[in-house]
Amino acid sequence: MPSPSTAFASDNAAPAHPKALEAIAAANSGTLLSYGSDPITQRAADRIKAMFDSPDAEVLFAFTGTGANIIALASAVRPWHEILCTDIAHSLLDEAGGPVLVSGASLAPLPSDDGILDPAQLDRRITRRGDVHHSQPRIVTITQSTENGRVWRPDAIAEFVDRAHELDLLVHVDGSRVANAIAALGSTPAEAIGDADIVTVGGTKNGMLFGDAILVRRPEHFRGIDFVQKQIGHLASKHRYVSAQFDAMLADGTWLTTAAHANAMAARLSAGLTGLGLTLASATDANEVFVELDAPTLSAVREHFVVHVPDPHQPAARFVCSWATTDDDVDTVLAVLRRTGSDRPHR
Repeated sequence: MPSPSTAFASDNAAPAHPKALEAIAAANSGTLLSYGSDPITQRAADRIKAMFDSPDAEVLFAFTGTGANIIALASAVRPWHEILCTDIAHSLLDEAGGPVLVSGASLAPLPSDDGILDPAQLDRRITRRGDVHHSQPRIVTITQSTENGRVWRPDAIAEFVDRAHELDLLVHVDGSRVANAIAALGSTPAEAIGDADIVTVGGTKNGMLFGDAILVRRPEHFRGIDFVQKQIGHLASKHRYVSAQFDAMLADGTWLTTAAHANAMAARLSAGLTGLGLTLASATDANEVFVELDAPTLSAVREHFVVHVPDPHQPAARFVCSWATTDDDVDTVLAVLRRTGSDRPHR
């Protein structure tokens, strides 16, 4: 039997988009100033600021989404501060304690609905503000789209961010899949992030070879962020090879076109799964599909496809669609599930 396909393992498993590779090749001509002082990086930064209607923002680039999140969060806090997050946040569960290690601050998870937070959670968390015996809430990080594939609606994220600001909290949006959220919403990019103070803008999960950006919309609250970027090794000397990808993929809308395709493949898969009588563990809002599979069915799927089970104590398997996912990929996994279901005895 051939090795299982990685078509649904993650959007990180997808190949780089040809446009990203072409942009890197085009940037590889002649000499340019290093450490982000080149015109390609400036052009890419200007495109990101324009896209999110943030003319006064600063833009930094990082090699990875984890690095971008650490830079954003660590620059906002001191060691006695608290970083609020959801109970499924990537910064909490999948960054090996990086934000805590670099900043010295603590991460405090709040119960969520698939990563969507009720603003009332913030009110309950700040009741011990000013008490020297307790860490002090300073910033809250939310994810758009969430780790469970949900999308914050513009009115919901606007309400949440506004309430955080009323409580003197900064807001970070982990936007590793923010392009998928924007495409799903059909909104403006600015509406998809509300009045957030700092945003991680994903590239790696959306067709780039490597690289995420950090949109610093209120630089006055993140003084020293460039030093954090340097300290943790994300100030690339040949910065142009990171930023060139953003420059090219934002220039003609490819960044959103690829995200929309991934979302469409997820919708196709989600509809097929429910058509087979399977139960979705979370609503399919963007490009991630979570479906409940019993152990024999999951085992049968894994003979053909690599899929991730986020929580080994729960029956939900995750299928992630990317810019490179095809109709045939989706139809093949549905055929495997259809065959598995028909092969199993009925009670």
